[in-house]
Amino acid sequence: MRHRQYGCALCAAGHRAFGIDPNPEVLHVSTELFDPDWFRQISAEALSPETLADHRLPKSFDLILMSGNVPAFLTRADLSTAITAAEELLNPGGRLVVGTTTHRRGGPADLDDCATSTSLRLEHRYGDWHLGAFDADSPWSVSIYKAPGTHSPSKGPDGIHILPST
Repeated sequence: MRHRQYGCALCAAGHRAFGIDPNPEVLHVSTELFDPDWFRQISAEALSPETLADHRLPKSFDLILMSGNVPAFLTRADLSTAITAAEELLNPGGRLVVGTTTHRRGGPADLDDCATSTSLRLEHRYGDWHLGAFDADSPWSVSIYKAPGTHSPSKGPDGIHILPST
């Protein structure tokens, strides 16, 4: 439940944020607790400007947040597709933030490998959401990838939050 609150906290602070999840049951709970306009049923690997337009969402973002261990639920090919889509959707200087387990599918090694075929570059890696130090023994990681360019304040949406399917 906490992962849904990130996007909602951004909205409550005056930012435009949206959450996606492929699982209708997860979305049902989210829309009961929070504004239903914030959520759409879309999978991470289906992200594209066209898909977002079909769901009446903006086509670019300053931030994309994958929390709740999303990469562990994706195949390697789907993870690569999702990271490539994030690259396409990020504004110049935008960031992709991914929280995931370290030693399973979708961990930092997989993320870094998938990101090598994009222009996204690892900016920071932490051992938890509290920005603790990351090392080889960390069970969790929060990786921050930056798109090329310089971020300039925009009047558009601030981010999209990708929810895990369970």
